[in-house]
Amino acid sequence: MRLIVERLLMALLLPLAMLGLAQRPGLPQMDAYIHDRLLILASHRASPDILIIAIDEHSLRELGRWPWSRETHARLLERLAPAAPRAVLLDLFLTEPSADPREDARLAQAMGLLPVYLPLLHASPLAFSSHEWPGFLPPLPDFAAQARGVGHADLAPDTDGVARTLYLLEGYPTHLQPYVGALIAQRISQPASTSEATPTDWLRQGPLHLLFAGPRGSYRTVPYVSVLRGEVPAELLRDKLLLVGATAPGLGDQTLTPNAGIRGVLPGVEVHANAIDNLMHGRNVSMSPPLWHTAWTIVPLWIALWLLVRLGRHALPVTFGLASACLLISGVAMLGWHHWLPPAAPMLGLAILYLLWSWRRLESQFVYLRRRAQVLDALPGGTFEVMPVRAPAPADPTAHPKQALDRAIARLRRMQQLMDKAMQAMPVAMLICDEEGRIGSGNAAAFRLLGGGSLPSNDNDCAALRGVRLPELIAPFAVKPASGMDAARAAHWTDLRHCEFVTSDARVFRLEAAVFSGDAPEDRGWVVMLPELTAEREAQRQRDEWRQFLSHDLRSPQVTILSILSMHEATADAGLRTAIRREAERTLALAEGFMDFALAESDDYRFADTHIGTVLLDARDQVWHYAQAQGVRVEARLDDDAGDTILRADGALLTRAIVNLLNNAVRHSPSGRSVELRLNVEPGAERADATHVRISVGDQGSGMTPEQLDALLHAPRGRRVPATPEAAPSETQSVSTRRMGLGFSVVRAVVQKHHGTLGASSTPGIGTTVWLRLPLTDSRRSTSR
Repeated sequence: MRLIVERLLMALLLPLAMLGLAQRPGLPQMDAYIHDRLLILASHRASPDILIIAIDEHSLRELGRWPWSRETHARLLERLAPAAPRAVLLDLFLTEPSADPREDARLAQAMGLLPVYLPLLHASPLAFSSHEWPGFLPPLPDFAAQARGVGHADLAPDTDGVARTLYLLEGYPTHLQPYVGALIAQRISQPASTSEATPTDWLRQGPLHLLFAGPRGSYRTVPYVSVLRGEVPAELLRDKLLLVGATAPGLGDQTLTPNAGIRGVLPGVEVHANAIDNLMHGRNVSMSPPLWHTAWTIVPLWIALWLLVRLGRHALPVTFGLASACLLISGVAMLGWHHWLPPAAPMLGLAILYLLWSWRRLESQFVYLRRRAQVLDALPGGTFEVMPVRAPAPADPTAHPKQALDRAIARLRRMQQLMDKAMQAMPVAMLICDEEGRIGSGNAAAFRLLGGGSLPSNDNDCAALRGVRLPELIAPFAVKPASGMDAARAAHWTDLRHCEFVTSDARVFRLEAAVFSGDAPEDRGWVVMLPELTAEREAQRQRDEWRQFLSHDLRSPQVTILSILSMHEATADAGLRTAIRREAERTLALAEGFMDFALAESDDYRFADTHIGTVLLDARDQVWHYAQAQGVRVEARLDDDAGDTILRADGALLTRAIVNLLNNAVRHSPSGRSVELRLNVEPGAERADATHVRISVGDQGSGMTPEQLDALLHAPRGRRVPATPEAAPSETQSVSTRRMGLGFSVVRAVVQKHHGTLGASSTPGIGTTVWLRLPLTDSRRSTSR
């Protein structure tokens, strides 16, 4: 009797629940996703009778910035008139007069040469006006009088922002305006009865559920400027439906459509092309009436319940088969008859029915499993396991779950002992903490690090850390912020892993934490490692002292020599003075280059999100004075899609590397020539997103032979690059090659630290180009729109 009551409740309550859920957020979004995927599969061939005249980027470059004068549009219509197109949709809102009335008059006169259709600009539905298009802003009267037809051009996006529907009639009850595409396709819909509507109600009638021909560019498109210049054959325009509208980003409306997951948004003119195509060929996605929709949701549940009563042991195949059948029927109805049956509600109902059915069948077995699970919850889990000795299988089948649970408990006990011993044997300090940072356990290394250096003699010493909050324990230690993180302002104690700590006995360590267990805060735990960095920081301190020694003791004598020469400028021998100054400046430049090389070779890099375009412009500005003195121009060329690229890099060192390349290019370029600094992005092999940035520096100097180029790229760091064979080795050339060897070593070190590649190409007598190729992740791409 209990089973009969349960099954009747499932048969009555579950369908009612699914009918209610079908109108709640979640299921409509799932249905929309399936609908859009099927809509892509149901795409049709674009009509050859429709041609888009696109206001694209090429036309903007040729004709200038938008908006163009109305004289330009008039010349376009005059150019189209001899081709005798069937109709022209001028997808422009001509609601305001231009500064020159003669241009408006010429455009109106051009509209009379061929059948032109104009869209209405949607205004606020509350802004009722007295003209014949209330609720809309109409074109100027001269334009409206010359147009063959004027209609609305509004889409009706769904709640997710995707446009799947437009209405053939829209407006106030007594002034319903037809869709401009319906006027072009000559598929004007008759208004339905509006007796229940008030005069101020905004109505939409005749829904057209769009079927798209494909992604962006499915309809044949020609540039506006090509038609204007007569470059498009008249045969291509004759007897066609011509749609003039904007396709360039930033102009016109960009509409999110079901095929946006493949190619992005569609320009409004392409949406109108799809709508007109559907109207011409009678395409429309029909929707089920409410009664059929209710039956479609309920009947699969009743069929599944009947099959589960008869085939209870095959519940999963039965449920999965019916759910697959619902999805298949929905797909066939869409692809074959353009009829939409939302499958999410019946499929979710079948899944819930399967869960309820399985839960009731297995409830008796879960009683014992829940009791034994309490024992398992009291034991911590582990990662490693020693294979247990298998006991003979019991004769009673019901004893299998009991034996399995008992074996799992014994296995967890052995695992716990193994993990405890392994944790104590680890040389790195390790702690187990809860979500609040309270220490649950730790090893001997952690006690030695945090307990003042004393060595524990037994487990009780390690247990002294138990229950102590780790943030409070390390609070007295000196904290060195890293990456801008302040320990006092950390939102969660695990944010301290961005900091370094120094104990009272000068031991430096870092905090690393990893979460384990469940997602709920009360179920989560943290494995905390405290790796010691004392030796590393001591080595870094010694390296910094060595750098300071070189910076002061190596540069100071040269600066003193230059100062003395300045004091005796009038009395010293000119040749001797020049030679001493040259050698002092050479030694000083070598010292600075060596310091740059030491910094580039170090690990003291500060990576941050860096605007790569700013880095290049900063490098160009740093070498500007030197280039001016040499009579050389430095030209920076940044691609449009590369100027706003964000790179994870050390901006200062990357700038210094580019400056080194620019200085060398200027030094080897004859006066009056130019050096080109270029930035572009390289797309990936399987997707359009950029994966690398390429920075190149090219000069117009004497160039290098393949042997010299190979020596430059692959010689050991700091090795001098041989002089060109055509020129006799001179003192100045020797200085240049030595500087380039050290400077190029800085460039190679910086590129290596950024995980990039370095390359070059050169032709003797023409010039040399050196390029850096740095990796760029997808999340670092930022393009202004």
